[in-house]
Amino acid sequence: MDKKIHFMGIGGSGTSAIAAISQAFGYEVSGCDLNPHTEFTTSFDQSKLTGHSPEHVREIDILCYSPAIISLDPNNLEIKSAKALGKEVLTWQEFMGKYLQVGKTVIAVCGTHGKSTTTAMIGILLEEAGLDPTVELGAIVNKWGKNYRAGKGSYFVTEADEYNNNFLSTKPNISVITNVEMDHPEYFKDIQAVENSFSQFISQTQNNIIANLADRGVREVLVSVKTDTVLDYSTSLIDFPLKTPGEFNIYNASAAYQVGKILGIPEDKIKTSLANFQGLSRRFEYLGDKGGAKIYTDFAHHPTELLATMNTARNQYPHNKIWMIFQPHMFSRTHYLFNHFLDTFKKIPVDEIILMDIYPSREMDTGLVNSKQLVDALAKHNVVYLSSKDGLIQKLNAEVKPNDIIFFVGAGDIDATAREYVKFH
Repeated sequence: MDKKIHFMGIGGSGTSAIAAISQAFGYEVSGCDLNPHTEFTTSFDQSKLTGHSPEHVREIDILCYSPAIISLDPNNLEIKSAKALGKEVLTWQEFMGKYLQVGKTVIAVCGTHGKSTTTAMIGILLEEAGLDPTVELGAIVNKWGKNYRAGKGSYFVTEADEYNNNFLSTKPNISVITNVEMDHPEYFKDIQAVENSFSQFISQTQNNIIANLADRGVREVLVSVKTDTVLDYSTSLIDFPLKTPGEFNIYNASAAYQVGKILGIPEDKIKTSLANFQGLSRRFEYLGDKGGAKIYTDFAHHPTELLATMNTARNQYPHNKIWMIFQPHMFSRTHYLFNHFLDTFKKIPVDEIILMDIYPSREMDTGLVNSKQLVDALAKHNVVYLSSKDGLIQKLNAEVKPNDIIFFVGAGDIDATAREYVKFH
């Protein structure tokens, strides 16, 4: 296989996974990003990772890009140059569907919450059953130390993301659908558009649909699907303990369990694999102690995820003081879900909430919304806004006591702040 593939946005979780799998499958891979050297790109020749430039496209066969590129730069010169030169230009999701999943039995996990964990559970289950799967997901799997697995077997397990209708490039043999809520108002105009997208994806499933029918959104998505083709895993939840806490992980493991049964994996092997699952980076991840306080990092960025995560934290630590340092993710999401966030902050079972500035991700700040507006609307003494990392560190150093529990929460660079705090401050 002598095709040269250049990946734009290779520092991202999804693009890097597909680039690494492509490299393992025999493609010659290069990549660029504003920050190409991340925790996701350690498996590449670092000399082939650079900043953006139209010059990259001259010696390549295919240009793959992250959809985030177009969101930030609709007239991107690299993409325009590649098209002008007659190169094949695809999103990484389109490339995955067209080139990497061909001839594979594809297992796709979709849903607003729990995709990464469920994908990892299924991938490790198939690995431990000797099926040597290829796995793509948007988080680092603790067992592997990376966000992908390049196998030689016939199975391809993928985390199927609804943003930008990205998952429509995959035609799965088996689909898992965990839950459906509005999470990408920067792309979908309303929840009906979200449900329509999920319905289209599920309709592409060739064999089995494994679904959480306890979720209202899932029921709406499957309303036109014959129920005898759907296996409802919410009615047969696992009854054995997991190493990963939270009721949501019971649901995730129950979905993975049903996939294992469909594939004919012995039930004792399924139970052993799921019971020993070690989790993912940034999913209720314990980073260490700091002055006697326990520090965690978590990827939760949607109100539903925040409440589920912090309810789990309270169950784990019923008598400790819990801090939640939250960095909202994207202006459009924060604006659209503003009241949902307010309701969540009123219910969330923690003692102190600190809101940091919104992480822009693929958006520009148009002044639509900010974190201080959330704090002002709440008007609660235990919810404060801090604009600077230095101010946050000063407050924590001054006020955190031994046995306190601190959660750094969000999908942006709050995780880097957490790791820096544990290591240096």
